[in-house]
Amino acid sequence: MKSLNISKRTQFAVLGLGKFGSSVASTLFSNGYDVMCCDLSEAQVHEAASFCTHAVQADVTDKAAMENIGLGNFDVVIVALSEDFENALIAVMIAKELGVPFIVAKANGPRQKVILESIGVDRVILPEVEMGERVALSLISNNLMEYIHLSDEYDILEMRPKPEWVGKSLQKLRLRQTESLNIIAIIRNNKVMAVLDPSTELMEQDLLIVLKQRT
Repeated sequence: MKSLNISKRTQFAVLGLGKFGSSVASTLFSNGYDVMCCDLSEAQVHEAASFCTHAVQADVTDKAAMENIGLGNFDVVIVALSEDFENALIAVMIAKELGVPFIVAKANGPRQKVILESIGVDRVILPEVEMGERVALSLISNNLMEYIHLSDEYDILEMRPKPEWVGKSLQKLRLRQTESLNIIAIIRNNKVMAVLDPSTELMEQDLLIVLKQRT
């Protein structure tokens, strides 16, 4: 999987302003990122003007139109057109031809995911599957705060220590061996502890940022 290095200078373009595309754009914009939104619907574009840096009405399957709006200058393009899969494929191919470094696309089901990956999409999103995993994990673990699907091999979890971990050192817990997870940071008293000593003992109110290997 191609790595993606995000900074506040990273520029995003969202193609398609349905519920998924609008949610992605709004969240990125509210977190301080430059976001261009593009859709053929005048109403959708007008609404998006309140939650993105630029809102453009254009046909995302028209290469000339995408060149005119400078799509190739964006660092990340999110193709949110899975309801019209043919148009999604065309939009992906145009983004690749224009040299977009990282392309994300939404898929409706495993078959679409395989096709999108085969034409070079860097990350394919299956919203229903990922949300289902998140809900299931939240139900079976009272300690889980947040969950991010990182790859087919690893997830990133944000969680509280289990009661039996509290007061014990990382060295004694041996979580990598016993739980297939690695604590990469601890947030304690609003301070991030990114360099962890094996003798560090976990506290009840710690927030753990964990890399967990899928089993």
